[in-house]
Amino acid sequence: MTYFIIRLIPLLLIAWTIPVFAAQQHALVIGINQYKHAGAVVDVNGERLENLAGAVNDAKLLAATLRRVHVRLPENRVLLNDNATRAAFDRAWQDMLKQAQPGDTLIFTFSGHGGQLSDIIPLGEVDKYDEMLMFYDFHPTQPLQGSIVDDEMHGLLKKASADYNLVVIVDACHASGTTRSIAQPLGKTRNGGRYVAQANLPIFLQREDTELPRKVTRITGVVRDSLKIQETTIDNQWHGALSWAFAQALNGKADGDKNGFLERDELTTFLREKVRNKTKNLQTPKLEPSADRQSVIRLRQTIPLPTSNNYDISIVVENTRAPRGLKNVRVVKDLSQGANLRFVVKNRQEIDVFNNIGDKITTLPRDKLHLWQRVIDKERLLQALATKFDMRHKPVRITLSEGDKLHKEGDVLHFSIAPGNLREGLNALTLFNLAGNGELHFIYPLPNTKDTLIVRQFPYALLPPPKVSSPFGGDDLVAVLCRKPTKGLHKLLANNHKKPNLPMPEQILSRLRGHTCQVGQYAFFSSK
Repeated sequence: MTYFIIRLIPLLLIAWTIPVFAAQQHALVIGINQYKHAGAVVDVNGERLENLAGAVNDAKLLAATLRRVHVRLPENRVLLNDNATRAAFDRAWQDMLKQAQPGDTLIFTFSGHGGQLSDIIPLGEVDKYDEMLMFYDFHPTQPLQGSIVDDEMHGLLKKASADYNLVVIVDACHASGTTRSIAQPLGKTRNGGRYVAQANLPIFLQREDTELPRKVTRITGVVRDSLKIQETTIDNQWHGALSWAFAQALNGKADGDKNGFLERDELTTFLREKVRNKTKNLQTPKLEPSADRQSVIRLRQTIPLPTSNNYDISIVVENTRAPRGLKNVRVVKDLSQGANLRFVVKNRQEIDVFNNIGDKITTLPRDKLHLWQRVIDKERLLQALATKFDMRHKPVRITLSEGDKLHKEGDVLHFSIAPGNLREGLNALTLFNLAGNGELHFIYPLPNTKDTLIVRQFPYALLPPPKVSSPFGGDDLVAVLCRKPTKGLHKLLANNHKKPNLPMPEQILSRLRGHTCQVGQYAFFSSK
């Protein structure tokens, strides 16, 4: 017996020291701002292929974040601008497959132009056009040398899924439709156009509309190909909202249960909230397959991210100068540097103001410093409130029956507000609206009324339903749902109701400190 124990101990020690090889994660990241034939290529609608501003920022941000969570991403798999040709993609894809082992996870991100090409073999697209991702060297005379169409991409993913798990993030669009009219878009649109192939180009791969295996998680920037993806300013840089939000998710902000993994349902919740917020409801991302608890990315973050609480914003001023004395603002020379707000001379007395997407949010007197400041402070306040979104709770559901179109004077708007999950006990409601010109309208619970601090039945509907009236432009309805009433916040809002100055972000956040809350925002737009 003694001999057996002595012989067993070394064997146990050897077994204990054998390393456990966990599945690894590998990435391929592409970002293209500059296209070889930009300006020279014209699509079937007469539109010229334009360069972008934020796709390379996306790629650099994602590359740094992926490496931060220990995803294997060598330099030869970060393809930017002229290095992002179709041939370079093929080499990088094969390199990733070669480095990976069965059971590993492959992450592919693409930021750049998407387009459409007349249907090629196998035929069968309803609109007779295939969707494609456009690489640096795209030219319609040799389209397959500078792009990858959906059928071919579908085949690559299906083949790779036999051995690997895959996560695909596509921050590009294939059309130029939108949910509302935007007169002066601030950012570039990632729609590369529609083209007719000059010959029947065979691919002989799987039809794109066949179902992908559940080992493939596919994330796109919009729920329908008919909607556009527009670059926007985030953190004083041009970005695609989906890429930026996915980087935030990788930084751990989407890990609601703090288990070190990102599940599909967490990604769905987080990306929908952040992308809709950053694009003022213009974009809603889509994740396929539908949200479930399957883990798709492992996080290994070890160093806390630095945080900033100054909420400074950038503005661009056209055909005039910004008034002296503006606070918490960075004035940039032109839109190439990215801007949260755009101030444009309308006439000698007035300035039109546009948001980061290009919606007109208000018209101001040209020389009224305090009104400029109030619009800027509104943007700062919205940024601060967005940081209070808590992944431990379901998102606040704010719905507008009339949808996200441009609403006209006299239209009646039917809003409803509800917790994402009634069982979480978030039923102490605070509701206020920030008008386009920065006015604060405290809605619920108003002092000296019969408004109850605890709402007993949801959804809560605004009664009577509001009518669209002056001031016109871009409004943001803010709903705060907490477990206990935030009386300090109510007092602060009541004191600032329709006053010239908004409360500072720090004042709002301090009133929420120590409370269990979820914050929701809903942007809507109107005109006379």
